[in-house]
Amino acid sequence: MDLPRFIFQAEENLVEKPWGGRWIAMLKSLEGDRIGESWEFSTHPSRPSYVMVRGKKISLVDLIQIARKEILGNIDSGTLPILVKFLDVEGKISIQVHPTSEIARMLGEREVGKNEAWIILNGGSVYIGFKENVGKNIFEMPPAEILGKMNRFEAKYLDSFRIPAGTIHFAENTKILEISTNSNLTYRIYDFEGRKTQAEKAIKALKMQRTRIEEVRGERGKISMEEFEAEILHLEGCLDLSTMGVFNILISLEGSAILRSEGEVSELKRGYSCLIPAITGIYTIESDKAVIGKIYAK
Repeated sequence: MDLPRFIFQAEENLVEKPWGGRWIAMLKSLEGDRIGESWEFSTHPSRPSYVMVRGKKISLVDLIQIARKEILGNIDSGTLPILVKFLDVEGKISIQVHPTSEIARMLGEREVGKNEAWIILNGGSVYIGFKENVGKNIFEMPPAEILGKMNRFEAKYLDSFRIPAGTIHFAENTKILEISTNSNLTYRIYDFEGRKTQAEKAIKALKMQRTRIEEVRGERGKISMEEFEAEILHLEGCLDLSTMGVFNILISLEGSAILRSEGEVSELKRGYSCLIPAITGIYTIESDKAVIGKIYAK
C-alpha cells in the first residue's frame, strides 16, 4: 500500500466527562465544553480513530489490517498496542485502579490489563500508590481517608509518573498526557460524581502494599515502561529522528512544526498528533519554537 510518511486523524476523538473542562477544545481550537479526554490514534474497539490516507478517510483499525508491517514494523500485534490521550481534569477523577492482564482474564474481561504513565502538562495534585500497607477495610473508608493513605505529589509541568496495573491513583485540577497499553479497563473505588463503583473487581485488582516513591516517579519530560516510552522534545531549529523500526506518534504540546521525509512535507499543529509509520525511517522536525511529545511502543 502507498502509505504517506505522515498520517493524521481525519476527525478528533473526544470524550465528555463530568470532570472535563474547556482546555482540550482550546488546545485544538475547537468548540466544546466538559471534554475530559482526547484519544489520539486509537485502535481500541470502543473508540477507534479515523485517519486520512491519500485523501480518503479510513478506520485506523482497517488501515493496520491492510498495512500492518509497514505501520507497526517490529511490533508483533494486530493493532496499535498503546493508547494515547489528553486528559483535562477540571475537578476530580475517581479514585481508581486498573487490573493486570492476569486479573482481567480471571474477571472475564475481554480487554488486556492496563499499565499507564502520566506526563503532567501544568500543575496539579496527583496521588499514586499507598504510602503504607493497607487492608480490605480501605473500601469502607471515606475518600479523604483513602487519599490520606496515598502518596501525594504536587506535580509541576512535565513531571512524569508510572502507574503500573494494580496501583491506586487519583488526580485533580490538572492536565495530563496519558500513555497506556491498549486498554480502557478502569475500576472505580470511589467516585466524586456519584457514578457506579466496581468494588468487587477493584478489591481483586488492587495492590495493597506500600508503593515506594521511586517506583512511580519518572524523569522530567521522559517516561519509560515495559511496553512504551515517551519523551518531550524542546525544539528550536531542525532535528533528525528515526522510527527505529517501529511506529512513532508525535504530539504537539506547544507551537507547530514542519515534518519532512523523502520529499513529503506536513505540518503538525499545536494540540494535534501525527502517526509516523515504521517504514518512514528517517524524518526531520523543524520549528522556530515548539514542544513535541515523541511516543513509541517497545
